[in-house]
Amino acid sequence: MSGEGNYINIKYSNDCLKLINDTFQKFLIVDSINYQVELKKALEKIGVFFDLDRSYIYYFSNDPTLMQIECQWNKKDIRPKRETQEEEVVYALPWLIREIKNNDFVVINNMNEFPSEAVFEAEVFLKEGIMSSLIVPLKSENMLIGFVGYESLSKPITWEEDQIKILKDVSKAFSHARARIAKKEEYESIINGQAILLNNSKSQIWALSNVTSYATVNEAHAKFFGKKKSELEYQDLYDVFDIDTANKLSANNWELFRKNEPAEKELEIKNCKGENRLLNIKSKPQRDETGNIKYLICTAEDITEQRLAERELYKAKEQAEAANIAKSQFLANMSHEIRTPMNGIFGFLELLQSTNLSLEQKEFIREAKSASEVLLHIINDILDFSKIEARKLTMEKIGFNLRNTIDDAISLLAPKAAEKGLEIYTMIKAGVPEDVIGDPSRLRQILNNLISNAVKFTERGEISVIVDCLEEENEIAVLSFEVKDTGIGICKEHINTIFQYFSQADASTTRKYGGTGLGLAISNELVKMMGGEINVESILGEGSTFKFDVRLKIAKGPLKQKFAFEKLQGVNILIVNDNENNRKSVSSYLQGTGLKVFEAKDAASAITTILSNANTKNKISVAIIDYQMQDMSGYELATTLKTIPLAKEIKLILLASLTQKGDAKVAKEYGFSSYLGKPVRRDDLLGCIAILLGLKKEEEKEQQLITKHIVKEVKKALKPRILLVEDNEMNRKIVIGMLKSHDMTCDVAMNGREALNAVSEKDYDVVFMDCQMPVMDGYECTNKIRLFEGDKKHTTIIAMTANAMEGDYEKCIEAGMDDYISKPINFDTMFNMIEANIKEKELVTEYNNIIENNIDYFVQTTGLKRDDAKEILEEYIKYLPNLLEDIYDAIDNYDFNKLARITHELKGSSGNFRIISIYELAIKLEEAALKQEKDECSRLFVKIKDLLH
Repeated sequence: MSGEGNYINIKYSNDCLKLINDTFQKFLIVDSINYQVELKKALEKIGVFFDLDRSYIYYFSNDPTLMQIECQWNKKDIRPKRETQEEEVVYALPWLIREIKNNDFVVINNMNEFPSEAVFEAEVFLKEGIMSSLIVPLKSENMLIGFVGYESLSKPITWEEDQIKILKDVSKAFSHARARIAKKEEYESIINGQAILLNNSKSQIWALSNVTSYATVNEAHAKFFGKKKSELEYQDLYDVFDIDTANKLSANNWELFRKNEPAEKELEIKNCKGENRLLNIKSKPQRDETGNIKYLICTAEDITEQRLAERELYKAKEQAEAANIAKSQFLANMSHEIRTPMNGIFGFLELLQSTNLSLEQKEFIREAKSASEVLLHIINDILDFSKIEARKLTMEKIGFNLRNTIDDAISLLAPKAAEKGLEIYTMIKAGVPEDVIGDPSRLRQILNNLISNAVKFTERGEISVIVDCLEEENEIAVLSFEVKDTGIGICKEHINTIFQYFSQADASTTRKYGGTGLGLAISNELVKMMGGEINVESILGEGSTFKFDVRLKIAKGPLKQKFAFEKLQGVNILIVNDNENNRKSVSSYLQGTGLKVFEAKDAASAITTILSNANTKNKISVAIIDYQMQDMSGYELATTLKTIPLAKEIKLILLASLTQKGDAKVAKEYGFSSYLGKPVRRDDLLGCIAILLGLKKEEEKEQQLITKHIVKEVKKALKPRILLVEDNEMNRKIVIGMLKSHDMTCDVAMNGREALNAVSEKDYDVVFMDCQMPVMDGYECTNKIRLFEGDKKHTTIIAMTANAMEGDYEKCIEAGMDDYISKPINFDTMFNMIEANIKEKELVTEYNNIIENNIDYFVQTTGLKRDDAKEILEEYIKYLPNLLEDIYDAIDNYDFNKLARITHELKGSSGNFRIISIYELAIKLEEAALKQEKDECSRLFVKIKDLLH
């Protein structure tokens, strides 16, 4: 550029080369400590050499929109570029920054060279009095990191090419030095940060270059051995440790190196205090480019206290378990000791009640039985609470009839309800499966708790039990149960607490009605274990509705056909009851039987229905009449009907509440053919109707009134053969007395050895076996009986024991027993067990065709005389009904082991007697049992039964 003023024209000379060389030499070795000093000296030399007024260096911040002056120089009489070092906004000079980014240098010889867009730059130059300026970018690895500015304020300068080249070269020394120092500082920062972390870590860290040599360690590792880092780094183990420590460490290192992969192990070693400490060491190899281990990096945690704590915890756990076992054993012993005298109390009260007593004595016995039942209920609740608390309460998975289980629960509470004048009715809706697999005793326990509470807290009105099937999927039924009462109800603030342990609605409830506060809490747990939920809806003073659902597997297979329902087609039956719920309940019992059901809400409606249908196909054959109705009693209606010619032939069944005991003789005199107590069981009602219609044979006199006891007796053909194995004289007297009251007898064995002899000499329907006896206990005796019988026969053995704790049932079953009943004995349960195991030998006559079809082949293949062969085959068919019943039960309960055993017995006997058709099917049935093919077993069993008829 040309113009007036002073001009500088400097040739490339030795002085320039010396300036460049000296600057580079200085900045090749400059460090962060003297960097600023040397930088300022360099700027001064350049300024003096080129006769400039000031020079400076700017570097961009981490935020590229900001920059800061790092160093500056100015002549004595020239003010500095910046008075303070602080960050400035980059785009305060937008044109200049763009030029710096896009060019190797920016030259401003005078103010006139600014383009029109450089408004801010021109203003700054004017304000600072800058006459000429050269700006050189500073780069590191081709990245712009800042710039150097050279300025003249006293005179204009025309920047020549050689001059610009020299300043560009010198600027490279600045940028290279700055980048080098920045990287070094960054590296040192990283190293220092890592050192801070490593040396302040509580974990020990070290690196090994070989089995016996350290590369580096942290402070924690050195401190463990009472050393300094410098004493261990790059040292041999045998040079710094005693021989024992060095040997132990080197052996440990050798094992870690040998694994050649990440590893973990524990090492016990002495620290600087001579204490044995347990270290958990983790190692990881660091490899070189060829894959060989360059270093083994190790970390260690001192787990001595942790191991001590674990040992203490384990010891405490063992002590807790021992205490729990002791508690469980104590509960078991107490349960056994309490149940034995309780059995005597219950039994003798039951026997005493059947004797001739005054009204006052009967009242005393009733109160004693009530108190005993409360005590037993408390004992059972506490035992269940203990099991739940210990998480040891388990659920059975056995086949059972759902309707019978529900009826059992209701029947147990019916007497108490009747005493208070309460109606209980049941509604089992269509679609609810008859046979399911689950735990019947626990389901019955839930229902007992809910119905018992309903009876307890209801003074007048009724209680309903409604069962429905919500859904069926993959042979699993979701069953809904609803127990509704018209009792005292529950206030809202207490509803959420009633399912908690030892909790009742309020203190006044506890004082008035008693109870442990465990029943609902236990029911809640049982429902959860059955895959459901329980809840309650209640209005204070109006009643409560408890609802729960459970999930039960539907039992598949051939169902027992108890009644010939096809023979009921076209039979019309009338239900007369002024309570609609009771009418619907009885009506639901008759669904699916073929009976056509009519309903009447009172006696007048009943007479109208009978008369209007008398000469039609809807003629009433049977009328089920409630004992007490608003317009007239059941007796009065029966008397009226007997005076009407069109109604004389109708069979009448009386349903009476238990409080209205109604003399059977009186009921018969009024014209009733049958008398059943409420709540009536479905099987009892259907059995009664079947007898009235002649579908079942009644062995009693034709004119005798049919009661539920008669219905049950019709089911029996022979008196059962019972063996009682019991060492306790009181318990023997009770059982013998109760059997006698039901016209039954039993043989008695005092211990297991006597029982074994008795079973070997006589065929019993059922053996009631006590478990704890002298000489030989019940478990050993049962085991020996099973060995003695082998596959030839199977005597039903039922444990009768005072043990009722977790595992007692399983222990009995494992010993070979078939069932279990705990003391004090529920005699209804005992008689149901006896009834279920009676050998119904009258059915033998149904199989006489087997003799006729097979006797000729049997005589031909054996050479026996025909009379002898017939006698042998008659003996065969005597035990056939029991065998078939056992096969059915095994299929029904999915007991394939039992099924295979019984079928093997059938195969052997039918083969020996040359009954080939049954023999061939028995072979296939045994194979299907071993393969656990339920459907195939059911199909083959049906084919076998078809052959026998």
